[in-house]
Amino acid sequence: MAMNKNPVAVLSLVLAGGASRRMGIDKALISYHGEPQVRRLAAMMESVAGPAYVSVRRSQLVDPAFQGLHMLCDQIEDIGPMAGLLAAFAHAPGSAWLVAAVDLPWISAATLRRLLDARDPGCFATAYRIPQTNRPEPVCAIYEPAILPVLERARDAGRYSLMLLRDVPLKLVDPANERELRGVNEPGDLEES
Repeated sequence: MAMNKNPVAVLSLVLAGGASRRMGIDKALISYHGEPQVRRLAAMMESVAGPAYVSVRRSQLVDPAFQGLHMLCDQIEDIGPMAGLLAAFAHAPGSAWLVAAVDLPWISAATLRRLLDARDPGCFATAYRIPQTNRPEPVCAIYEPAILPVLERARDAGRYSLMLLRDVPLKLVDPANERELRGVNEPGDLEES
């Protein structure tokens, strides 16, 4: 498949639709910096890459913390971050999407800008490299429109892991600060931070 070398517009997406079962509370609502993480991350991403959208599950649509944000409702629940990415591409299939998960409380605008500056629109995605495993970090990445058929095939086959990035043309970027890519998924993770 020929890939487009001409960059398309980049929109930003906060992945916030997870059920937070391990954490026990909605990770989007945790306040690490004086406001719900979903609001902080959406504002940060908007400052870096234009309009910020938030992927949500249906039950989050009425939560006051999400009001006023540009929400994209997951069409398929319980399939993880892929649901948010599919909702984003359904909304704007011709755009690239800078995504960051709401459970990355230490991520900075500089880290998001670094990823944008390293973007290779000739690849299906640009992602940070997880140093310990040399694998891509799929929840802090830029997904190009060319990846949409790959996502749809994986969804149709019942494979929902975004680690499918390992099987597509991908640009990996080394993070300047590994801590910023550390997710908080369980109460114990909060205590370690």
